[in-house]
Amino acid sequence: SWASRRYLGLYGWWPAAVSPGPKDVLLVSYGVGNTARSLLEIEGPERVDVVDISEEILGLSEVLYPEPGQDPLQDPRVRVHVEDGRYFLQTTPRRFDLITGEPPPPKYAGVVNLYTREYFELVRSRLRPGGINTYWLPVHDLGERDAKTITRAYCDAFPDCSLWTGSGLDWMLVGSRGWEGPAEEDGL
Repeated sequence: SWASRRYLGLYGWWPAAVSPGPKDVLLVSYGVGNTARSLLEIEGPERVDVVDISEEILGLSEVLYPEPGQDPLQDPRVRVHVEDGRYFLQTTPRRFDLITGEPPPPKYAGVVNLYTREYFELVRSRLRPGGINTYWLPVHDLGERDAKTITRAYCDAFPDCSLWTGSGLDWMLVGSRGWEGPAEEDGL
């Protein structure tokens, strides 16, 4: 839907609008590829690592994007990793300019681990200085207490956290590792 494409696009468009184009990008959880497409449309990315635990989800990309040149996973800048996002972050020595995530809502089996303070701290530790994180907060699938708990955990890990509405009750958490404000307009 248009609304989904809009809010999923914000995970890449927002950081690109306020900072020089991120060169190394990590996307945790592929979904249907809307965020990956937005990351490839912004200026800057030289490499986009996509991590998803489901080979089946990744395999659907060629079905969703049958036209040549449309499938984000076929872009030469994209590297696909079939593994748990948390494990990937724990084991990679790499640092990223932008890490974004849109895992399933935390009530799905095993996913809650991607909505904890410890996980958000791990994400922050894998950002380069000045790096930005954008993260899905599916308020429509959470009780008020759960949404507040996740937001508190995120803000504990990212002292400069902010909360944005993407579309309806699909919200976006934003934090950084020492980002110092918007880029100068002539630098974008």
